[in-house]
Formats: sequence, C-alpha cells, structure tokens
Amino acid sequence: MPQNNFNSCEMLKIALIMEDEGYKFYTNGARHTKGKIKEFLKSAAGQEFIHREKFQKLFDEASKKIDTEPDYLFDEEVTAYLKDLIENKVFDQKEQPDDAFCDLKTAIEHAIETEKLTVDVYSHMYKGVSEKDVKDTLEVILEEEKSHVEYFSNLLDEIV
Repeated sequence: MPQNNFNSCEMLKIALIMEDEGYKFYTNGARHTKGKIKEFLKSAAGQEFIHREKFQKLFDEASKKIDTEPDYLFDEEVTAYLKDLIENKVFDQKEQPDDAFCDLKTAIEHAIETEKLTVDVYSHMYKGVSEKDVKDTLEVILEEEKSHVEYFSNLLDEIV
C-alpha cells in the first residue's frame, strides 16, 4: 500500500473541500426540487455545513500543533491541487444521474451512495497513513462520515 505524507492540517483541508463540495451538491439539488425532496436536500446541506464547522475547529487546533504555518493550504494553487485529488470522486457534478432527485426515496438513496463513496475515499487514504496524529484525525473524519451514512439509511428505512 503506497503511503501518503499528508499532515493533519492537509487531511483536514481535504475534508473541508469535500464538505464544501457536498454542501454545493445538496444546495444545488434543493434549488431544482420541491416539497419533501427540497427539504431533505436542504437538511443534507445543513449536515455538510455542520461537518465543515467541526472540521474547521479540528483544523484550527491541528494548525497550532505543527511546526510550519498552514497558510500555504490557502494558496490558490495548493487548494486547486488538493481539490483536484478529490474532485468528482464523490460528488460528481458532471455525471449526476438525471433521476437522482426525482423522488424522496431516490434522493436519499443517492445521498447514501455519495456518503459511502466519501467513506471509501477516506478509508483508502487512511490505509496509506503512518503518522499517529494523522490517523487519529482521519478516524474522526471517518466517524463523522459513517454517521452521515447511518443517518440517511435510517431516514430511508422510515420512508420505505
């Protein structure tokens, strides 16, 4: 398994980008739907926002513990590089199925699928990490994402 050398701040920056992508994805879907589907998508976007806030706090804490200033992570080129690593791996804006938000059940199923992909991306990254603090950070991120899958799965069970 190839190792990655990301530090905790870099992993959290990736998580922040992923949450931003998820927020945009669900918000965009809500703009083009009505009723219960729109409400579900707005709620899903809200959860992405809450996750982002939690990851931002973790980022702020982690940035105090590393030797270098994490300001480089806000450089446009670095952000573009990190975004390119994950872009369209989970919230693929280009190939979103036409029927992803046709009804509430399908919308929830699609949300579950995208959240599972998020877990897969982080799980794959976790396998390549050797530093304990980075593994600990990824464990927190993974637990948040797994809770999102569980929440959506429970919602689906309620409507079926």
